[in-house]
Amino acid sequence: WMESVPKIFRRAVGNSIKAIKKDSSSEKIAALLESDTFDFEYTYPLLRQTLFPGTISKLLNHTISHKHSVKNSAKEISGKITKKDFLITKISIAEINTYLQNVLLRDTDQMSMAHALEVRVPFLDYELVEYILNLPDEYKEPVTSKKLLIDSMGDLLSREIISQPKKGFTFPWKYWMQNELKSFCESKINSLSKRNMFEESEVKKLWMDFLKQDKRVTWSRVWHLIVLENWIQQNGIET
Repeated sequence: WMESVPKIFRRAVGNSIKAIKKDSSSEKIAALLESDTFDFEYTYPLLRQTLFPGTISKLLNHTISHKHSVKNSAKEISGKITKKDFLITKISIAEINTYLQNVLLRDTDQMSMAHALEVRVPFLDYELVEYILNLPDEYKEPVTSKKLLIDSMGDLLSREIISQPKKGFTFPWKYWMQNELKSFCESKINSLSKRNMFEESEVKKLWMDFLKQDKRVTWSRVWHLIVLENWIQQNGIET
């Protein structure tokens, strides 16, 4: 139904949200509202994107062509799953193929092995995963967090556990980058900004906005550039 609303109105709403909220999530909402389509293969990659095309074009001083692996993965998933009542399954498969295996499982393995711990992930048993993925969305609608898991436990879980708010955990990257790692990050940013393919003023502006606590510039948006420069230096690549 969103496609039936003229883009000019959707763009106005998106700009209003960005002006009021001024954070990274509002930028994603605005980008979604301004899109031509709301299909899974477009919206999922956008929600998982760290830097938007507009920001990338500002950081680079020339246009580059590249393969968008998440978009390609989402397109492949949509080609194989055409039933409308399997949208949540599409999202689950996309998460398994990207964020789960490339970030969560890798980080878990690295951190646990660093402390001689063996970690098991029983909910990723392939038979259980295959069974859940084959269930239609009507059984998975997120009325409550992890609905299927909660329903399967019956009376074994108390209402107090089920109803408590989600408690996430993230490493304090923002604090580290603005304190203990600041000199390291700053040197990488300065070095990267002077490379031919980058616009020096835009790269430095992104870093300064991050230091100024601009909520639209999350630590991950800057850290990717720092890691990129570190990788370029370690591999002796000339750009």
